[in-house]
Amino acid sequence: MAVDGRGGARRERAVVQREKSIEIILEATKKLLRTTSALEIRSSDIAEESGLSRQTVFEYYTAPRLIFYELADRVTAEMQEVITGLDHSEPGWERKVAEGSVAILLADSAVNRQVMLISASQGRGAAAVMADTPKAVAAAFRAGLSTEAVDYSGYEDDLSAMALTLCQGLIYQWAAGLLSDENFGAETTAAVEMVIELGLNRVNKPSGRV
Repeated sequence: MAVDGRGGARRERAVVQREKSIEIILEATKKLLRTTSALEIRSSDIAEESGLSRQTVFEYYTAPRLIFYELADRVTAEMQEVITGLDHSEPGWERKVAEGSVAILLADSAVNRQVMLISASQGRGAAAVMADTPKAVAAAFRAGLSTEAVDYSGYEDDLSAMALTLCQGLIYQWAAGLLSDENFGAETTAAVEMVIELGLNRVNKPSGRV
């Protein structure tokens, strides 16, 4: 029996339509988040803003919080791309980690404040929000360390954990409204610089290590 290929074409159109609908839903949700508290947004609000039916929205996201999670995950992925995309052989790459990540979060502050806080606080936890970010940061430190200068293995993991602990705390203070955008940027850069001063720069000194 000959196959005319129409089934494959239909599936391809369905995939394209799904991706298009998801993007419409995400953009509509971001538009609402810029003027409305996430706690007040319902699926019906998203459907109305997107121009899609409530049934269509529910088909892809059974609750608004799942849309917030998706938005938080996308922001996190962008930050990871910044971290892994840096040239770690260049002077000052450590500062660029902080500056690049902060720039992404502040690019849509009203949205990102809410989705990062909700994603971390409503059952997922910080580990889910940060996803593979610890691995990306550890790899960056590993690339910047002089191997022969390190007294024990895993030092880059310790530096990564220290930097992420400080930065995560600042992200959630910012997301909760305890830090302004300006203060958030300054504090995050200062935190990374402190880790570098106490850690990376110290182990790379040719002498005087403790």
